[in-house]
Amino acid sequence: METNAKGQQDIPVAAKTASPRRARSAEARDHVRQALIDAGRHLLLAKPLGPISLRGIARHAGYSSGVVYRYFADRDSLFLAIRDRELANFADRLEMEFATYDDAEKRLFAVADRAFDFSRDQIAAFGMNSLFLFWFDTAGTQNGAPIRDTAPAAARVHAFFEQAVRSVMAPSWRDSNIQSAVGALMASISGAVLLPRGSDHDDFPDGRIILRDTVEALICRWEAMRGASKQ
Repeated sequence: METNAKGQQDIPVAAKTASPRRARSAEARDHVRQALIDAGRHLLLAKPLGPISLRGIARHAGYSSGVVYRYFADRDSLFLAIRDRELANFADRLEMEFATYDDAEKRLFAVADRAFDFSRDQIAAFGMNSLFLFWFDTAGTQNGAPIRDTAPAAARVHAFFEQAVRSVMAPSWRDSNIQSAVGALMASISGAVLLPRGSDHDDFPDGRIILRDTVEALICRWEAMRGASKQ
């Protein structure tokens, strides 16, 4: 034990460490929660349009029905957790695209391509598109303006889209212009995914071709707007 400047002995303060039992408990709780999410995702993949109950999800994960209610208030809460994980994985892929491309236009095309793949896979797997479920909150509108979903995974995806669009348009553009451009990009992705699915014609263009043509048109439009703003 050391002596301080006043000749008094300093009393060592115990380091504040997390309780091992508490740490293990938190880890165990996260393990159970992830297992329930895995089970729910597996059942959705098996029958995306069929009835799925929390009890069925708990049983599929190997837990009693009472356990699932400790983690999720209802089925919608668990489905939102599945959606958030899908979006988080998608955001990781977008982050890789940002690290790969320095050119703004190439990066925008890459982001659009990844969003196209994600949207198409989501519809094929779950019968719905998680990418567009998050775009506007289910609460509807507030003062006539759409409410954006602010869940962490959704906000992260939205930030990547904003950054990709802003780097092509102009960093100084108003946020309302950026949001309008992001909305146009999202609509282009949605149309490219859904239009070929709704056509009976064998010679209908591939969705990815539609997307690239539309994104090129958007870039031309944004460049024209940028040129007009400088005059």
